[in-house]
Amino acid sequence: MNFTSFHFVAFFFVTLILGHLLKNRSQRIFLLLASYYFYGAFEPYYLLLILASSFLDYFGALGIQARRRLSGVVDVSLDASVHSAVGEAHGPLTRLDRTLAIIPARGYLWLSIVFNLGLLAYFKYTNFGIGMLNDLQPYGSTLLSWPTTNILLPIGISFYTFQSLSYTIDVYRGTLAPRRNAVDFLLYVAFFPQLVAGPIVRAPTFFRDLDNRPTITKNDIIVGTTRIVVGFFRKLVLADNVGVVVQLLFGSPENRHWVDMWLAALAFGFQVYLDFAGYTDIARGVARLFGFEFDVNFNYPMASRNIAEHWQRWHISLTTWIRDYLYIPLGGNRVSAPRLYFNMLLIWVATGIWHGPAYHYIAWGVSQYVMIVAHRLYSQTRAALWLNEKGGRSYDVFARVFTMFCLCSGFIYFRAPDIDTAHMMIGRAFGLYNLAELPGAYFSYLFSSGAWEPVRAAISGPEGFVTTPPQFTSYWILVALMFIYEYVFNYLRLDYFWEERNRWKLVGMLCAMIFMIVTLQPTVSPDFIYFQF
Repeated sequence: MNFTSFHFVAFFFVTLILGHLLKNRSQRIFLLLASYYFYGAFEPYYLLLILASSFLDYFGALGIQARRRLSGVVDVSLDASVHSAVGEAHGPLTRLDRTLAIIPARGYLWLSIVFNLGLLAYFKYTNFGIGMLNDLQPYGSTLLSWPTTNILLPIGISFYTFQSLSYTIDVYRGTLAPRRNAVDFLLYVAFFPQLVAGPIVRAPTFFRDLDNRPTITKNDIIVGTTRIVVGFFRKLVLADNVGVVVQLLFGSPENRHWVDMWLAALAFGFQVYLDFAGYTDIARGVARLFGFEFDVNFNYPMASRNIAEHWQRWHISLTTWIRDYLYIPLGGNRVSAPRLYFNMLLIWVATGIWHGPAYHYIAWGVSQYVMIVAHRLYSQTRAALWLNEKGGRSYDVFARVFTMFCLCSGFIYFRAPDIDTAHMMIGRAFGLYNLAELPGAYFSYLFSSGAWEPVRAAISGPEGFVTTPPQFTSYWILVALMFIYEYVFNYLRLDYFWEERNRWKLVGMLCAMIFMIVTLQPTVSPDFIYFQF
């Protein structure tokens, strides 16, 4: 069920009204059933997967605690009030506890890791793995190659597996008490606003609001409604309109001018950002109207001053998840420099693979790693320290422009249909015919054939090749307006409009956005981009 469909609008209002009429346990059961209906509307069999992941981690967390209690191990990081709040007082072990305690705590942890990541790997990476095997074996695409399979990727599986897995890891670490109430935990995994495209919500954040159900105030309605309207504006007016030129340029990049290549990169950068941030805004707004406050997932990243700041602002729930559950366990910043840079490479390769099962996503991850390392080394130099202190506004503007310049190659890797097309488009952006062929041709020229023609062809193209003149110049105006939008709201923030003295400005802004949503949205609105991840 897509947020932009009339089906969702009807579902939302019915769920909102009934959800507030019901109280306590009946409310939680209703929200759980509504969330399963929401997810099952995409494909009913998806429910079997989310139920399997949820129940495994529910019983796994109980098993971890039961085993430790049977062994006399007490989670000292959890005080008595936390245990009491979730029914975890140290009473006698139940029959279920004794049964679950048969398996060691570490066994439950590994069972959760293997099952959740295995589930994700099967549905998302099976065909990619088969393709890699076929690329490595010497017979190529012949009758001896491995056939791919017809596997449908379940929507949201990359998000809810990470969310459910983080719960078990936190229980194992002793920083979170497991929930004995199955409805509570199942609702945490399946709560519909953030189910299919995030943000990845941590268990303490969700259970904090679930255990302390607030009365929805006027301010909650204002904040929630504002986020929803802003989210639809970002998606339908900005992302979908700029997506038109993105589809045209990435769909047929062969003879495009270098100016169009830069437009394609910048336009897609804003499309994917505003599309995903728009979904997150809607999810956070809907959740707020139900009494849940989710953490910010995008903090105006396109206004960042450097690549490190960009990733502190972009998809925050994923980057902090990877930091807490992968980077820090690998040693974090406490290891030697070579190990640190190797760990960072693993992190960024994993981030690329999480986004998609293709070589160009891995290349995207590696490109982010190279930029992060380069910035890390540069920021330690005297020049960087001096410019940060004395550079003033000129250096600040240059740093932001240069950051966007560097991000463009990553945007092309991310959006291109394959890695060869990505290399071709990046090369065209710098006036080269085919970047992918240039290293091989030059190597052959130096050490083998001595022929210069392949090198020349890789640089300027075959005889008679001519690029088309720059097209879609009007879209540069739209991209410029998006930059202005980003910097204005990066400066003011929505909090400015929520102040009592600025309420009329808020009303004016929302009315303008609603008008543009009604009049400027494309005839057909594509699905949110992150549904495919």
